[in-house]
Amino acid sequence: MAGLFSLLPITAQQREGGRDPAPQSPFRIGLYFLAESEVFRSDEIDLILPGYAPSCGRIDDGAGSGWHVGGLVDYALTSTLRLQGSLGLSRTTGSLRHRGSLFPVRSGGGEVVNGRVDQVLRFSATGLDLAALGAYPFSTSMTGLFGLGLWTRLHTEEEQVEVAIEPDDLLLTGNVREFDVINGVLLDYRPVVPHLLAGLRYNLPIGGDSWLSPELRASWTPIGWTSGDGSWRTLTLNLGASLRFGLPGGDHREIPPPQVDTLEPPVVLYPEIRTAPEVVQVEITEYDSTEALPLLDRVFFEQNDAAIPERYHRLTLRQTTGFSTLDLDGPTLDVYHDVLNVVGLRMTRQLDATLTVTGYRNSREQDTSLGRRRAESIREYLLSVWEIAPERVTVLGAGLPPNPAFERGEEGLRENAMARLEGSTPNLTVPIIRNYIQRIATPPSLTFYPRVIAAEPIASWSIDIDTDTELWKRFEGESPLPEEISWNWKSDSGSLPTIPLNLSYRFGVVDSSGNRAETGRRSIYVSMNTLQEKLINEKQDTVIESYSLLLFAYNSPEVSRQD
Repeated sequence: MAGLFSLLPITAQQREGGRDPAPQSPFRIGLYFLAESEVFRSDEIDLILPGYAPSCGRIDDGAGSGWHVGGLVDYALTSTLRLQGSLGLSRTTGSLRHRGSLFPVRSGGGEVVNGRVDQVLRFSATGLDLAALGAYPFSTSMTGLFGLGLWTRLHTEEEQVEVAIEPDDLLLTGNVREFDVINGVLLDYRPVVPHLLAGLRYNLPIGGDSWLSPELRASWTPIGWTSGDGSWRTLTLNLGASLRFGLPGGDHREIPPPQVDTLEPPVVLYPEIRTAPEVVQVEITEYDSTEALPLLDRVFFEQNDAAIPERYHRLTLRQTTGFSTLDLDGPTLDVYHDVLNVVGLRMTRQLDATLTVTGYRNSREQDTSLGRRRAESIREYLLSVWEIAPERVTVLGAGLPPNPAFERGEEGLRENAMARLEGSTPNLTVPIIRNYIQRIATPPSLTFYPRVIAAEPIASWSIDIDTDTELWKRFEGESPLPEEISWNWKSDSGSLPTIPLNLSYRFGVVDSSGNRAETGRRSIYVSMNTLQEKLINEKQDTVIESYSLLLFAYNSPEVSRQD
């Protein structure tokens, strides 16, 4: 929505051979008007659906239009460069859209066809634009524009609606094709939003030192318009004109060219970083823990693919001899990714157990053999790596699974593209019980807020957390600089401190010319409360036992055989 908050136009002097054809006023005042058209690019904004799921999808794209009107004043810095300040009012209306996935519906004639419902967020916004621009003449009548502006919100309104797109007779709740979800002030705009501008202006003299100037510009917002987990940026085209008048009685003498300073200007590059909480300290406490990790009896595949995805841990025949469920660590999802190895190990120990693998496909996947090929890829892994007898593993293929996930979103499509493992005994997929030392950090995380003042664009940035002897954790990236970075105290290897450490952090940036600057090192205070210290000091302790809840099948009150 950069066009919402466009920069205001700048005057330029007509030139012939680098000189003004007539005396020019150092100061000018005037008015401007601009019409605009813009397109939006989402930074993962979630749509709002009160009473439903937390999100109905991510914004895909959008468009809008609007106008700007205001006043300006400019000043001749040199014989070839003028500086303009301007203040005006802007108004823009537009919409942001999440394009829904196709899903089976019944048409008005009773046929099952593919339908689509989009989520649309419509908005209108009024704000104030404050801008500072430079104007440099390319010829006697053509001037180039460049500069920076700031926008602040005066009033905004938004509404979210569901819109039936296809088929033409698809109706929503209440037998309408457009359903109002929520309206009011839905978005949390930033207090001030910067935007960049470049453009061209054609200067027409209208008498004395007065000018009428048609103008074409493009503007871009370098950061999102709203705060929070998601936002959007805009690219805007503006078409309009400005009218400027030289102040009467001003000094009309020709401005001499500036003196050239042979000394290089100082580099402007100042990084700074804040944290929440402000005092950076953490306490690591150890507990004896017993955990029951559920083992989901399903393997999920990529769209139109029968190969076992890389995220599932696979072994060689030689590695199976050293595999043990006692060695599985990490969160529940990491353990689940060893599901084929756990089932393979248990089948080698329960020689009378058999396994049925049924492959399924979602409604977008048209290959009718895909479900069976998915089941066969799992069977092949168990036979070749775990040396399970072929007669112990049966494969089946099918279309949609029983009680399929709703496929309006990508999540439902991925959930239905899977294979299910059903053992003759539930012992093949029972939870994994493990005993280990659990370390808990207090507070659970630290948030960095990096900022930088720079004369040139930032090329790269990094936040380094170091021990006395080595790098503990690094965050790094290229432009743009993130608004905030959350850290869970873990190292690059994914572990919390196990012994007392001296940690410190620093923030560094490199601009597009290769200049580097960084903050000084700042300490992180780490304290440990270990099991050994608790035993020595005879402190009362806590044993943490974690168990998963029973999970019911969709739309069913029955406790499953697996549970």
